[in-house]
Amino acid sequence: MKKVKHLTFVAGVFFSLTFAACGEKFAPLSQEQINAQVDSLFNAQKDAKLAELQAACQSGLEAQVNAAVEAKKAAAAETATK
Repeated sequence: MKKVKHLTFVAGVFFSLTFAACGEKFAPLSQEQINAQVDSLFNAQKDAKLAELQAACQSGLEAQVNAAVEAKKAAAAETATK
């Protein structure tokens, strides 16, 4: 039992020293700092997301056009065989 208490104490001291030494003090951000970070993240990802959405729209449009062309071809072939 003594050994378990000793190991628990050593582990607690180790973790408290590790976490106390690894970071700086917490300082809440002002509203301007939050807005600046949000704007910078948005601007960094905006162009990539826009290109991705345009590519998806273009491929969807091509698929719709191809489907409509095939439907018209099938309808024309059906009327030609009658």
